[in-house]
Amino acid sequence: MTYAERVQHWNRLYDQAPEDLRFNVVAGAVVLIGAINMWLTVSIGFPFGLLVILAIAALTAIRLPRALGWVQADPEQPGRARMRIEGADSLYRWNLWYDGLTEAQQNAVLLVVLLGAGVINMLLTIGNGFPFGLLFLLAILALVAVRGPYAAGWLVPPAEPMLGNSPRSALLEQDGSAPPAVTHQAEGVLVRRDQASS
Repeated sequence: MTYAERVQHWNRLYDQAPEDLRFNVVAGAVVLIGAINMWLTVSIGFPFGLLVILAIAALTAIRLPRALGWVQADPEQPGRARMRIEGADSLYRWNLWYDGLTEAQQNAVLLVVLLGAGVINMLLTIGNGFPFGLLFLLAILALVAVRGPYAAGWLVPPAEPMLGNSPRSALLEQDGSAPPAVTHQAEGVLVRRDQASS
């Protein structure tokens, strides 16, 4: 069962429950997990609120894709579901740009992002008592959020055609529209189409 099918299954169960019971089930589950977290914190020093945050993240991962319309029926396989994230054109282009890099360049991008976040986090920790490693973990989560949906095939490609791998390389001409006024460039002087024949 894919992630989209699990999301569809749990949301179907949630939608079938009586409306006055839905909130009680969700809130009761969070309160129960909070009580377990508190008991673990008192007894063995488990991080306070960590299980509650994870529970809220799990509920969000189940409800948010359905609420945003990302879970759709698979037209090729009836009864199956798939994730389709539309409108994330910039995210798609960033991933295309990253795919166009060499392996050494890709490693350098990851190193710069993680090392930069680690250095800033260390300076904040030493100077202001900022939680150790928090920015570093947030940087990892951001990288996963940018790369994960693309790698899983959930992102819908942009509607406009593209040239190369640059995020800014969308074609100006599309869908049979009028050709651009500039036909060629010689020695830094633009020549318009109506002047090219003279």
